[in-house]
Amino acid sequence: MWPFSPSYPERTLRDIAGQTFDYVIVGGGTAGCAIASRLSEDPSVRVLVLERGKVRDHWLSRIPLISGSLLGGASLFQLVQRLSEQSERQGGSGSDSDDNPDGNGLVTAKHRRADLRTAEALGGASRINQMLWTRGAPGIYNAWAEELRHPDWSWEKVEPFFRKIEDAAEEEKSPSRRRAYLGRGGPVHLRKHEPQFEMYHHVDKAAAALGLPIDNDVNDPDAPASGYFYLDSTIDKNGSRHSAYSAYLPKKIALERRGRLTICTGVVASSWKSTHPSNVSGGTRCDSTFIKAEREVIVCSGAICSPQLLMLSGIGSAKQLEPLGIPVHRNLPGVGSHLSDHHGLPIMMKVPVAQTLHRLQSNILFAIWQVILWIWNKTGILKSGTTATTIYLNTSHIDPQTSIIRPGHASDPVFSNPALPENVPDVEIMVIPAGTVLDRFQGLPLCSFYACLVQPRTTGRVELASGTDPELSPPDSLPNPRRPARSRRGAQSPPFAHKSGYRHTAELFYGPGAQAGHSSIGNWRDLDDAELDAFATDTVQSVLHLGCTCRMAPEQDGGVVDDRLRVHGFRNLRVADASVFPRIPAAHTMAATYMVAERCAQFVADEWKEA
Repeated sequence: MWPFSPSYPERTLRDIAGQTFDYVIVGGGTAGCAIASRLSEDPSVRVLVLERGKVRDHWLSRIPLISGSLLGGASLFQLVQRLSEQSERQGGSGSDSDDNPDGNGLVTAKHRRADLRTAEALGGASRINQMLWTRGAPGIYNAWAEELRHPDWSWEKVEPFFRKIEDAAEEEKSPSRRRAYLGRGGPVHLRKHEPQFEMYHHVDKAAAALGLPIDNDVNDPDAPASGYFYLDSTIDKNGSRHSAYSAYLPKKIALERRGRLTICTGVVASSWKSTHPSNVSGGTRCDSTFIKAEREVIVCSGAICSPQLLMLSGIGSAKQLEPLGIPVHRNLPGVGSHLSDHHGLPIMMKVPVAQTLHRLQSNILFAIWQVILWIWNKTGILKSGTTATTIYLNTSHIDPQTSIIRPGHASDPVFSNPALPENVPDVEIMVIPAGTVLDRFQGLPLCSFYACLVQPRTTGRVELASGTDPELSPPDSLPNPRRPARSRRGAQSPPFAHKSGYRHTAELFYGPGAQAGHSSIGNWRDLDDAELDAFATDTVQSVLHLGCTCRMAPEQDGGVVDDRLRVHGFRNLRVADASVFPRIPAAHTMAATYMVAERCAQFVADEWKEA
């Protein structure tokens, strides 16, 4: 019993020096925790997790709203902030005739660098994200299978792994319906909270007026791909944030498996090295210490640091590695390329302070009371994250003159079928009762229609800043949207305010109309393409859904891993995190990252069971 209970069994590099393990997992984030937990279920193996951050389990880190603040998270975790580099290129990869017929697009906003943040702690980004559980429309994975030629990653193949992960709380409204498609008994707890502010009822009306289907659950595979949805969050039955650390490697499991599971924190892997001419076995180097893996090394360091580790190990583009003095172990030009992210356009309105999360800042007694409510019975504003509802849109289904779903599209089984790749949404509009431009507009009561482009057409890349120092963050050229028609449509979301009945109490504060000097929230139609383009270029933000830098694809197509997540040319080196996505999902990426991790653990277990 506390305070006499054993502490979390974190180990140091000195503790593991000279040891050999069956599996070495580099990175204890969202994916790394899941893989370590699954592999260590086998009592006959020895599993090592190497994580740069510490456990950092504090009671504040369990409060959903507080822990999800990128500003507040800095006091709870080692918050890592990177700034993307400005690209010298003037064109983007790929083509999009609807947006840019000449194929020469805007890659990065002039004189701006994107702010990229994550947490270094056991559980990684799942310790500070907004806890949103969105599997994504089945068409996303069917596109992976059909268009990108990964048949083992179709919706039919990945759906059982989503179920394996989930433990969805029963809902009073429709328990039997959710039971039909969400998992029960998995490690990750899911909970749906009704929106806590009256403003959401107006958004419901606005979405219906625009022809959007109103659906209760974004994770229903039979729900329309476009619509207005209520969201699931990774919150446990006790009302606490349920991160990868809590779900897969809590203290109870770490203590029970001490003989076969070692969690080494505060350590940085500097490279991987094969110890066999045919690349059968290998290990990883941390400082001057080499740790050997008898079976496999699995890299789970995220979309920025996974390619960094491969490049430091001599796996990457020879043209980049040789000038840095890194011996090329395998020339894989795809390492670090195809960096994708969702792009956000913050559009904000001033509303009554009681309708926003800013009330916590404006009234200290109210904030203290909310902390007491959460501690006492897990109620109040702090019990959930910032985002309870969202809108997914396929902009090809929208009338460009009215921003209303084209007549018949919402009910037509062809246009509403979520399994068809052509119906996958390309825009998401999150409804957030707070401002969404960090460090600005302090004290103003704002709500946001945060418009996100979730099928980007341009890509960036990750390159090494140093050939020897793994502590030095690699620069990344973050892709920004071109001059897209879909950017304009995403920026034209103020009609939601106009149709919501909020027009007498809300004022467009930050958006394309405000940017152009218009005061009326209904004047978005007066803006020309140049004004909308200027707003998109000047205000675009990273949504922090980075992926695809070690993507699953054939080597000749710029791929890094095969369909079983093995690095091309190596038998026992895998990558398993968001970096392997063949195309970034049109959804929040946490659920898909867990799915990749679960599949990787299964691939590894099956392979060594057969060996």
